[in-house]
Amino acid sequence: MKSVSRLSNVTLFAPRNAAWEEPGVKQILQDKNRVKQLLDLHYVKEYLPLDVIERKTIRQVQTVAPRMSLYFNVVEGPSGNNTVTVEGGGVNATIITANIGATNGIIHIIDRVLGVPYTTVLDKLKTDPTLNSTYHLGMSHGFNERLGDPSMRFTFFAPQDKAWQDLHIMQPSVYKKMFMSDFAYHTKQILERHLVVGEAFTMKKLVEMDKEGKLMQLQSMRDKLVIKVREAGDSNPSLQHSLTVPGYQIEWMGKKIKVIRPDVACTNGIIHVIDDVMLRESDIYVTGSGASVPGFILPHLLTLLVAKWL
Repeated sequence: MKSVSRLSNVTLFAPRNAAWEEPGVKQILQDKNRVKQLLDLHYVKEYLPLDVIERKTIRQVQTVAPRMSLYFNVVEGPSGNNTVTVEGGGVNATIITANIGATNGIIHIIDRVLGVPYTTVLDKLKTDPTLNSTYHLGMSHGFNERLGDPSMRFTFFAPQDKAWQDLHIMQPSVYKKMFMSDFAYHTKQILERHLVVGEAFTMKKLVEMDKEGKLMQLQSMRDKLVIKVREAGDSNPSLQHSLTVPGYQIEWMGKKIKVIRPDVACTNGIIHVIDDVMLRESDIYVTGSGASVPGFILPHLLTLLVAKWL
């Protein structure tokens, strides 16, 4: 922490003492390199008193840790009191004591250590205020069941709520069908396209695989997910107008999808929050009767009909 004392106008998010006693945290404290990474995640080179955060003028801020940001959310209570949460490294913490003055900045006490995951992918979806639509859509169609399995490893490209809102505006009929029980099969398959099972890929790893020519396909729950992954600063000229701020971009089926929050770490995988839905026009369709029928069932139905009339 000597490097912090040499800086000015620093904001430190300091976990309370009890947070350091959590079993997962105590284990990490044995690794000096990991401890350094954790500490870097807890402070920023900006002066951020609570009222600035509460005004929602600051939603995201870069930490001292490379490629790691903090994300703020303000929840207004019924009595007018605000609860302010901060997320870093996939962990949500609540500011419990704010605006403690320091000679070179300000300190906020938080209730958890950032960067040490303690929830499954399912629990993270359930509690994250920006992933409500993805969570409820998955609950309605049985998609979420596997996400709580602690023995599995997932990489989930999860659309944020605004992605679904944009779909509602651009394709209102498709959006409506996705939330209807008649289209449960199709909706589940669309969500399964966003989920890779068996390994938790960080965005850094995906970028490296792409540059090495290894990332031609990822095996999602539905089909082969063919994507390109780019990072800001990449020399690829196609990024000049599409990725001008620090961050990552996924290219899929001609779409350029921004990764809003990369590397949200969970106990059984990683979530990458994205700003669009990986959806094709052919993903949802209606038969003449108005009911949806999975495509692979149609040949079997036709065979039965032909056999009946022979």
